[in-house]
Formats: sequence, C-alpha cells, structure tokens
Amino acid sequence: MLPGWWLCFLLGAVSAQWESPVYRKVGDPVVLKPGSVPDTITSILWKHGDNIAIQWDHSDPEIIYYRQFKVRSSLNISSGEMTIRELTHNDSGLYKPEINGGSDSSLFPATRLTVISPVPVPQVTESCNDQKTSCTFTCESTAGTDAEPVTYEWKSDGKVIASSKELHVTKENNSSMFTCEMKNPVSESSSDPIPNPFNNNTPSPKTYTGLTVFICLLLFVLLLFVIHRWKAGMWFFQKASMPWEADFWTKQERRSSYDANGTTDHKENKRTEEETPMT
Repeated sequence: MLPGWWLCFLLGAVSAQWESPVYRKVGDPVVLKPGSVPDTITSILWKHGDNIAIQWDHSDPEIIYYRQFKVRSSLNISSGEMTIRELTHNDSGLYKPEINGGSDSSLFPATRLTVISPVPVPQVTESCNDQKTSCTFTCESTAGTDAEPVTYEWKSDGKVIASSKELHVTKENNSSMFTCEMKNPVSESSSDPIPNPFNNNTPSPKTYTGLTVFICLLLFVLLLFVIHRWKAGMWFFQKASMPWEADFWTKQERRSSYDANGTTDHKENKRTEEETPMT
C-alpha cells in the first residue's frame, strides 16, 4: 500500500497532466477550448474553480452567466468554447468544462488561466567597488507580483551574456554597451543602452547630447539660409547690408529697376545734348 503523501503526489501529477496553462495580459481576451467534443452537444457547463461560470442546456435556449461573466463572456454552443473579454486579475484560476454532463479530464481538459500585467521599462543602477576594478549593474523594476513570472536577460552586441537580475563587469570586459531585458509570458521590455565604464571608446551620454545639440543648431542655421534666399532673392553673402538692417531680408527689384531707369535716362539725355546742333 502506498503511503498517503505518495498517493497525493500521484493524484496531483495526474491532475496537472490534464491542465493546460494559459497566460494572458490584463485587458486582452481569451478563448477557452473544451477539448474533444461530441458531434451533438446537448449541454455545456464551465466552472471557474468550484463555482459555475456559464451554463447551457438544449432544453432551454437561454445561456446563463454568473458573476463577472455576465457582461464580459460568451459561449459558443456549437464548439463549447468560452470567451472572456477584457480580462482582469480576478479572472485567473482553473476553468473546467463539462460537455453533455461528462467531466472526464482526459476528454475535456481543464485550463489554468493566469492573467498578468505587462512588464514595465526596466531601470538600471550601477555600483562599483572602491578600486574601480569591477562594477555591478542591477536591473530594477516597478513591476509587482501581478507581472510574475518575470525573467531577466543582459545583452551586448546582440548576444545574451547573462540571465539574471544583476550583471558583473570587470576591466577585462571589452563590450561597449549593455542592455537589460525583462520578459514575462505576455510582454517584454528593454532598458536604455548602458555604456561600459571600462571601455574608453564608448561615447558617454553627454557626448550624444552635445552631438544632438550641434546637429539641431546646424539645421537651424541652414534653414535661415534657405528662408533668406527665398525672401531676398539672393544668398546672404551677396547682400551689402547686415542681418540686423531692414533691407537684408527684402528683395532689391524695385531699387534695381530705379537704378536701371536712371542710367537709361542719363544716357538718353547725354545723347540728346550731343545731337543738338550748335546755333
């Protein structure tokens, strides 16, 4: 005769064998399948734990919903599938189907539904020893237990270099950047790239900021050049005036026209004087 604890273990193992684990994100829908159903379905019952969630019998066309399943659930009486919309953490649990009054777990396996939150963007903290010969990066998260199970990975140059919450780095490490990734069965998120403190060739965040500011200023100056060319009709170095003078931003068509007319009139007057006979 088997000991009591061994019998409980075997029963638990057999029970777990006919459970299908399913993870879903908060707010997502899920479709629970009853397994192999007969060609003709006369009754369907879904239990959430020990409580009835949905019930239907061919003698009554009305489908009966209980508790939170009244608003966010539906039942397909042809396939026996149960759909739950806008999942919450309270929807987690064991769902057991009974088709035509049968509850054989080998034919109608239960579904272990776990509703979890997505992982947030991880934050990385750095701690180095007094000799500055080694540093430890820690992947911090604001995720609570409602996002579990959570796993951590550290990547560098596209390769996984550690599968833990902490990463230890020494001077012998030649990697330039590190990234922490958090994952759970419904989501994943990555931290900003972290430079290797022992790699002098790695640009610091201040370098990236300075380069960004320089590019923005350069684009602004180029934009001013284009606007001046469009408004004044010529490039800025072709203007005799300075940027703070009023006519620097205006076209000189009217002035040029005046100058041209003045020159023409002067030439015509001079020609008239030369052609006038002496008396």
